[in-house]
Amino acid sequence: MTRDGNRPHPSALARYPVPIELISALFRADDAERDRLLAPMPAYGRARIAAYCADNARLAALGLKVARSCDEATLVKAAGQAVGADLYARSRAAAPTPVRLQAA
Repeated sequence: MTRDGNRPHPSALARYPVPIELISALFRADDAERDRLLAPMPAYGRARIAAYCADNARLAALGLKVARSCDEATLVKAAGQAVGADLYARSRAAAPTPVRLQAA
């Protein structure tokens, strides 16, 4: 599912057509700005963006953040049963607690 590289892969663009300018803006945005950009979008559009990002290693973390704003049914509709369900589950997985080291 995940691919390496900095440029969008033609196969991903064909499956999940999204404006590259929007992906770029979302990639550079902080959490508040990303939420502002995503708020007016329909759920299916957000799911397509999440699926597109999940298909690219460099954008995978962004894809999970966007997927958090989608329900499972919409992700499945946008990306297919296996990919959509996996994307939904991974986006809801608890983030690992950071370990704090203290000097003795």
